[in-house]
Amino acid sequence: MKKFLTAFALFLMLANIGFAGDRLVLVERFTSSTCPPCASNNPIMDAFLTSQDPERIIGLSYHMDWPAPGNDPMHHHNVVDNTARRNFYAVNSIPQARMDGIINLQPAYNQGTLLSQFQTRTGILSPITIVVTESTVGDSILVRARIYCEIMLANPNVTVQFVIMEKHITNISPPATNGETDFYDVMRKMPITAAGELVALYPGQTYIIERKYKMHPAWNPAEIRHFVFLQQGQELMNVGQLTKNFTLIPNSSYKSVQQGQSQSATYQMQIPVTTAGYNSAVTLSAVVDPPTAGVTVSFPGGTTVNTFPANFDVTVSSTASVPAGAYRIIVTGTNTSSKFHKTSVSYLVGQNFISVNTNRTSPNLQFVVDNTTYNSAKIFTWNLNTQHTLAAVSPQTFASTRYVFNNWSNGGDSSQTINIGTTTSNYTVNYKTQYKLLTNFTPSNLPVSITSGNIFHDSGTTVTMSPNPFQLTFNGVEYYFQRWNGSGNGSYSGTNPTVNLVMNNVILETAVYDTIPPIGIQNLNSGVPKSFGLHQNYPNPFNPVTKIKFDIPKISQVSIKMYDVIGNEVAVIYGGELAPGYYEAEFNASNYASGVYFYKIEAGEFTSVKRMVLVK
Repeated sequence: MKKFLTAFALFLMLANIGFAGDRLVLVERFTSSTCPPCASNNPIMDAFLTSQDPERIIGLSYHMDWPAPGNDPMHHHNVVDNTARRNFYAVNSIPQARMDGIINLQPAYNQGTLLSQFQTRTGILSPITIVVTESTVGDSILVRARIYCEIMLANPNVTVQFVIMEKHITNISPPATNGETDFYDVMRKMPITAAGELVALYPGQTYIIERKYKMHPAWNPAEIRHFVFLQQGQELMNVGQLTKNFTLIPNSSYKSVQQGQSQSATYQMQIPVTTAGYNSAVTLSAVVDPPTAGVTVSFPGGTTVNTFPANFDVTVSSTASVPAGAYRIIVTGTNTSSKFHKTSVSYLVGQNFISVNTNRTSPNLQFVVDNTTYNSAKIFTWNLNTQHTLAAVSPQTFASTRYVFNNWSNGGDSSQTINIGTTTSNYTVNYKTQYKLLTNFTPSNLPVSITSGNIFHDSGTTVTMSPNPFQLTFNGVEYYFQRWNGSGNGSYSGTNPTVNLVMNNVILETAVYDTIPPIGIQNLNSGVPKSFGLHQNYPNPFNPVTKIKFDIPKISQVSIKMYDVIGNEVAVIYGGELAPGYYEAEFNASNYASGVYFYKIEAGEFTSVKRMVLVK
């Protein structure tokens, strides 16, 4: 690791960049220091991995807490992530391994079988580029992954995983009961969590993740490695790691041209960063997949790149006879040491990629394309000059949260017809969120209604809540509104009957009625005091009723509130406009716990606070 340079926010950016485009195969191994068969199989796997190009295949070992005695220290260092990956693959015996998630490698491991399985994956060009960079900031490591989607994925939803691995661990404590002394590719931490992060990838779009962490004292910094991998279901789409030479990546993923006439499109590509001291020329070549007469590729600036970082153009041309379709142009860069990297772009003749999605991924909201309903992002390959219908589904309700149509990203109506052209098109249906203000009252059989209650309100809006009536006679008994009991972020609990709530989530409010009359206030005489005043309540201590006298010399907006000992407002004793006079407010604290409280008056510029004690 590079070291922190100064104490003045200056840090060193490491120039290591993960290679792009071509596939890096991952072997995930399940093992344990208490497993005898693991001791004989692991060296075979280790030998295979070290015999291959480390830019084409890497390993990762998850350690289990079985068989007995189950004291593998590498498992206990990170129980959560090891267990989660075991459960993800439903592994119930070890040793066992997965190559790219979908090839189950069972013992006894065999060099020939491992090589054969590896070769079935190396010929599959990844549809995704992953560029990984690393920065050291003081005692923290910042890892950044730039994920670039090269072509259209039938399912754009993939899971991103980030791994911190220790390449080689020796002489563990407690010692291995199976006799092993060397452990390779040990998973130390998965900072996103072992469940990963679900993202939607569309052609030409870039997704960036960053994670910062501190080096654990148990890790050897010289052996720590980082990599990021993408998984769809159980299949790995690609893996990105730090590289030792150069990178290759397009700036644009696809272009669309009309069919039936000679056309061309130029793509700009990059070799954005090379490692320190890199000076090997890169020779460029390209092929068309599938090979098609009339589709040709050229490099206007030549096929050799000598200076870095570099930008270069790739021009794809087609004749009028080329059939409509999507053609993948695979570009390869090869240096003088025969190290090569691949990337690709799509050349669409008479077609275009159209992505349709929503602004919500949790929950997955529905939309309709050509009368078919979807609940996740979709990408379509549609012929140019055709028409298709898009429609929102509104409203969509999940418990006490509702989503209603707001707009389409192109400004279209809830249901619209689009015409397919050569320009890049993405259509997003935007839904706005509404939360329900859940209200009830107690006793529950009272004939009471609550303004704004039990209906949905737009997120972020302010609603006024009020019970109706404040006082009523029911079955010969007089009931009075006493207070609100609220739950949920932004809820209200207190004695104000009419309150304003900001709806940023679901809120539950209960209006509490009682047969005890609420707070009373009276003007004691017709005199006019010379100044504002707040007097000590009496009795004090009290249970549960006390009286508070205060003086108002001129017409004023008056507020008297009660607070607990840490300053939380717990009751509004009075709020409203008063004429000049000597006043007395009666406060019933039957709904409050014993303790010390403070009551505060605000009238014009006058403020005063006094202490009261409730003893039950």
